[in-house]
Amino acid sequence: MELIIASIVDMYRDNVASIEDPALRDYELRDCYYLADRALFWGQDDKVVVTSLPLPLEYVAYVQQALGYKRLVNLAPRQPSTSLFEDVLHDHELWAAIVAHLQGTGPVRLIASMAAPQVHEVAAALRAAGIAVTTPECPPAARLAVRDYLDGKAGFREFFAAIQDRVPGVRLPEGLVAAGPAEAARAAARFLGAGRGCLCKPNYSQSGVGIRMLRPGDMPGSERQIEGALRASLETDSQMTADVIVVEELIEMDPRLGGGSPSLEMRVPADPAQEVEFMYLCGQILSPTGYFHGVEMYRELLAPELERMLEEAGLEVAREVRRRGYVGIFDMDLVAGRDGAMYAVEINTRRTGGTHAHEAAEALFGPRYWQRCAVICNNALHLAGAPLTYGELQGLLEGIRFPAAAHKEGILPTIITSLAEKRFGYLAMAADIARARELEHDMWQRLTAAGRPPEAR
Repeated sequence: MELIIASIVDMYRDNVASIEDPALRDYELRDCYYLADRALFWGQDDKVVVTSLPLPLEYVAYVQQALGYKRLVNLAPRQPSTSLFEDVLHDHELWAAIVAHLQGTGPVRLIASMAAPQVHEVAAALRAAGIAVTTPECPPAARLAVRDYLDGKAGFREFFAAIQDRVPGVRLPEGLVAAGPAEAARAAARFLGAGRGCLCKPNYSQSGVGIRMLRPGDMPGSERQIEGALRASLETDSQMTADVIVVEELIEMDPRLGGGSPSLEMRVPADPAQEVEFMYLCGQILSPTGYFHGVEMYRELLAPELERMLEEAGLEVAREVRRRGYVGIFDMDLVAGRDGAMYAVEINTRRTGGTHAHEAAEALFGPRYWQRCAVICNNALHLAGAPLTYGELQGLLEGIRFPAAAHKEGILPTIITSLAEKRFGYLAMAADIARARELEHDMWQRLTAAGRPPEAR
């Protein structure tokens, strides 16, 4: 039995709070609520999933049937806050429902979006209620700091620099960790002055939010004038003044290699006797400004020898992450450069925007599913026109909704509480990537015909 707390809002809480634009801050908070829908696909087939917003009962029943889950229960707080952990501990009705569903079921695996002190708080409260709980994706309380260290852009650069001689074929982009806007502006101006693009990254930016992408010619004037203008701009950005800033060369992507931005996801078990696990390799779907939309997994993603090299690289990184004290899931994002090199750019020490796609595909198609099928995961398809209801979406997907025509292919909606804001998430699954893209295109055509054409973001 599993208790899954989809604590997306906790994961992004500090980052969202640092956004100065109130409209953007509110948008990102609501987005955290919506992204929690994906947790229905986390874990095994017998689970209670707590999300920030309640999901329609007919949708929960559909997911249970489509994935073959033995039991799937969705619970949510009466009024979501900026912490789902706090909602779980302090919403008395929610807590009573959780305990009632878990009592008498045997050992319970507690899984959250990321490792955090609150995971141990919830586990302690459940044990006090007589429920046997383990925390298989959370380090002991004394080792939690390693999660934040590795998750930061600065910590990752230091970490990877120390081990890159053991990770052949992968390197760090040229760059530095700047103490503040003045040093960051000076470093960025040097890149631009030399005719090279660069990135200025807030230390704890998530999903590309807040990253400045600068190309030669974007800012007029001499190197000194660029430095002054950029410093003034960075000093007004609360994300850039809250912590150190990583300034890195802008690697021009080769889209032929995993879309230009492959990513590896790994699992570090809590049991030290279990080996670290390579979960999957994917190509990330990014906007032109670097905002993360989703992933693709399929057998032709990269050449076999490159796939093997990256899998070995991921395992070596995972072993070192374990030695540092981390437990749980993490990914390492890469950039495939046009110069033929693979560059490691960050680690995300948490369940990611592709974890649910991996676990759903594994439940349906078995281990190393990408050798037998293709999966496209889009977490944010934006629509024009009037909002859709879930019932209307079901109607539009008739004949191609997973499992379509008794086949293991189709469109599987994964994020639906966002439909009121004219966006949703889905998986497109088929025997190969061409068919998965065909199904996706069919859905886009149906949406367009219904007056809700997809919008590029």
